[in-house]
Amino acid sequence: MRFGTLLDLFKQDNWSNKLVGMITEMLELASAMFQHASGVIVDGAENADPQRNIYDRDIRINKLERKIRRRVVSRLSIGNDSNDVPTALIFMNVVKDGERLGDYIKNLHEIADMMPDEPDRELYRKWLGDSTATITELFTATRDGFLQSDEALAGQVIKTAKQMGRELEAQIREITASDLATRDAVCLVLVLRFYKRLVAHMSNIASTVIMPVDLIDFYDEPED
Repeated sequence: MRFGTLLDLFKQDNWSNKLVGMITEMLELASAMFQHASGVIVDGAENADPQRNIYDRDIRINKLERKIRRRVVSRLSIGNDSNDVPTALIFMNVVKDGERLGDYIKNLHEIADMMPDEPDRELYRKWLGDSTATITELFTATRDGFLQSDEALAGQVIKTAKQMGRELEAQIREITASDLATRDAVCLVLVLRFYKRLVAHMSNIASTVIMPVDLIDFYDEPED
């Protein structure tokens, strides 16, 4: 049995519109967190008010996740429309990935305290600059693709994320075989590993737009 895509489901009901808005807010909060954390690590920006820029935003993401889950459960508890079930499954998957974005960016931000007191900014820009810019763009594309149920845009997010995953892994292996100072090497590898997780979760969110519900998160695996 194959279920419909996100666009198919949203054509059949409208109870999910408010939830889409909440997920959009989650992605916008995560994007703002990422811009702050990456600015500190890559560009040496001032780590101004991390409580507001990182931790309060992560708390808001967590609250939105719980709110969405409660609304989904309430809908299933009082409703009798079978079309609600696949829609509910989509939201449960998306909020999981949205919440993980916040957690990983919070961990990413903590790497700034592990870096040398006066890091070589050119070194960090060399290894992280291009991927940082791409991830910033991916946040916007993921948000817009989900909000608009844009299959072409969601497909591009998935394609970019898969390519980035390979490139980030190659960078990690290159650094581990290099003669970089231990502290720099450790920090760079940690950043790249978190970057890889971020693009994977954005790809998962994008997969809800173009994949049937039973294949969400498994877009790159063959069926039995």
